[in-house]
Amino acid sequence: MRLIPLNRVPDGATLGKDVASGRPDGMPLLRRGTTLSPKFVNALVKAGVHAVYVDDPETEGIDPVAVLTDETRAAATAAVSRAFETASSALASGQPLTADAIGELEAIAARMAEEIASIDDFALALGDLSAADGYTLQHSVDVAALGLLIGQRLFKARGYTDYLGRQSWQRIDQRMTRLGLGLLLHDIGKLAVPQEILNKPGKLDPAEWEIMKTHPVAGTELLRSDLISPLIKVVVRSHHERWEGGGYPDSKSELEIHELARIAAVADVYDAVTSERVYAAARPPHIGVRIIREGRGTAFDAEIVDVFSQIVAPFPPGNPIELTDGRSGVVSDVVAGQIDRPVVRVLSDGAPYELDLTEHRDVLIAGWEDMDPARDRLPAPA
Repeated sequence: MRLIPLNRVPDGATLGKDVASGRPDGMPLLRRGTTLSPKFVNALVKAGVHAVYVDDPETEGIDPVAVLTDETRAAATAAVSRAFETASSALASGQPLTADAIGELEAIAARMAEEIASIDDFALALGDLSAADGYTLQHSVDVAALGLLIGQRLFKARGYTDYLGRQSWQRIDQRMTRLGLGLLLHDIGKLAVPQEILNKPGKLDPAEWEIMKTHPVAGTELLRSDLISPLIKVVVRSHHERWEGGGYPDSKSELEIHELARIAAVADVYDAVTSERVYAAARPPHIGVRIIREGRGTAFDAEIVDVFSQIVAPFPPGNPIELTDGRSGVVSDVVAGQIDRPVVRVLSDGAPYELDLTEHRDVLIAGWEDMDPARDRLPAPA
């Protein structure tokens, strides 16, 4: 299968993957196997969907591996929705969330961490194609999945940093669950931000931006119960801090920022860049990867960016790709240790064939290897 922009989907194409709605019940907008008539395509466009996976003979055998199973994703979406509903009621009454109120979400975080720990693959299909109006729920789930993937690889390699600054391998599964729970809840404070600011289609003015920047503190306040782990709270409060400073709400820098929040910062920005939002179109994976890599040692912890760069491919399987020699096609595979040089199924040069870019170093990827970093530097979203 391959990923195709909706405006280029041929009439009668077969949908290759479910299109998520972001609904609390996890029901998709359209299910895999649906024939994409103009009516369905128009409905997806109106819902804010920008691209879909389709099955066709030319890309047979290309099957992007998702970081989460459909069942776990649906369960996580539903659990996050219920937690946000409870939090909204708590916010209205001026009360904090109780530990019991997020108990279901903790179980989901543990399930996600266990599932991700069992994955041997890399260059996974991160995130999910979904309607723009389902962004909040899907973003929470996708950030948690990517953050857990980074955390799992990082902690497996060198343990985690405990409260005394020591490296530890004790109870990593518990650490992962708390990381996952913090990530699922990282944007819960946006419930305190007016909807007209959250859903504004254009750039926020200075006053609106100051209100938006209150959401990490508002989220922490909702979680102020002493029975909720400080590790969860620090992810919620500090996921917008930046390595060299200049983030919010506390303008922390470097090791002042908790390790789990530094993981969250990378996962949050990558998913925001590559997701469809009411105020910004989704960018392709290679743009998200470029933004994270360019922020290495400035916006983001270099060690965490290095882990990210080993597991998040700029051109994952199923994605379209253009080469500087004029050929084009779809990524069919990513070779271990060569994440930037995928195998391409060329579709523009007669019968489809595989081109392994690790064996053809003279062939460059257009818009990636031929870019001037100084000229084409992209800003990361705040």
